[in-house]
Amino acid sequence: MNKTKDKNTSVQHSQLTAIEQEALDRCNEINIKRTAPPKWVEVKKNVISPAEEDKKMFSAQMLETTGSTDSDFNIRLIMQVALLLQSNKKDSDTNFASALMHGIHPRDETEGILIAQMAGTHNLIMESMRRAAIPEQYLNAGNDYINRACKLMNIYLRQMDMLLKYRGNGHQQKMIVEHVHIHKGGQAVVGQIGNNPRGEGDGKNKNG
Repeated sequence: MNKTKDKNTSVQHSQLTAIEQEALDRCNEINIKRTAPPKWVEVKKNVISPAEEDKKMFSAQMLETTGSTDSDFNIRLIMQVALLLQSNKKDSDTNFASALMHGIHPRDETEGILIAQMAGTHNLIMESMRRAAIPEQYLNAGNDYINRACKLMNIYLRQMDMLLKYRGNGHQQKMIVEHVHIHKGGQAVVGQIGNNPRGEGDGKNKNG
């Protein structure tokens, strides 16, 4: 595949469609703005180690993944998520946990904890759906797993709502609507329509 670079250093692939090239450009733009999630390798049985040898770069990757600069917090949080996968591939599980949390992009430790819980709920949803799809099982067993998955999905939605509210996106914006009264003589009085309880106005005496 031939590759050429333009003045904006955007890599052009001659065999890509316009949509594919646009997607590639967006991918490159994201890679410039953010570090990649940390990668892990299994150095021996059940023992994993960061693939990144530069400690400063690894710290930056962990910050983007957990929202924290504390190494103890970072390692424990990612391991908690990875252990939920319960497979025999510790490096693959940890890489998945890191990539999942990195994708939601926690901004501090609180968001990191919420996102870790969301990751745990996601893992339980997928496990319940996997068990529901097992062939030749009792009908009640399959239905139980489906019901469990649905309940977990509702939990996930509540977790996502909590995260959005914490980030400030879930608060309702206050809208002030003004009305205009025209009195005799052409004098206009502008007032606010609000939901103030009785007795809570602008502090002015209506009779004064």
